Amino acid sequence: MFFKKANNKRDKNKKDDSFKIPLSAKDAALASIVGAIYVVLTLGFAPISFGPIQFRIAEILTVLPFLRASTAWGLFAGCLVANIIGGLGPWDIILGSLCTLIAAYLTSKMPNIWLAPLPPVIINAFGVSLYLSKIFGFPYWLTVLSIGVSETIICYLLGIPLLYFLKKQNFLEEYIFKQ
Repeated sequence: MFFKKANNKRDKNKKDDSFKIPLSAKDAALASIVGAIYVVLTLGFAPISFGPIQFRIAEILTVLPFLRASTAWGLFAGCLVANIIGGLGPWDIILGSLCTLIAAYLTSKMPNIWLAPLPPVIINAFGVSLYLSKIFGFPYWLTVLSIGVSETIICYLLGIPLLYFLKKQNFLEEYIFKQ
């Protein structure tokens, strides 16, 4: 089972309505777990998780909506809580969390694993940089470059293997959503 080949395409016959509210109890539990892990990873690595030059390890989770759309709500909540505690103020709390939600929703719509990390990379690079460059007085395009590179490293080099692992193990269906 561990070496079962994972398909990198989305199953066209399988409809994932788990983004819609209200969430099922299992989807809500999964979203809560993802949100909690996001907060722990962000705050556990706080020195490198905030600012115009950041390497937010928790962003590895932003690819999870590719497998289950409901995880977008957990990412949103986790980012919201982490940004409240992080202390950069209302811009980061509101806009950073909305960027995460938008990127997560778009990730849930991506047709294959290789495109799944693209929304978090692009939306965080350009969206988060809009306000972080103002807060820190850092040049916008340098902030875009910094966040874009860190998101690319995290989402592609770490996120893609995570997706392949979870998909190959059939983890969500086998252990969480098993009837």
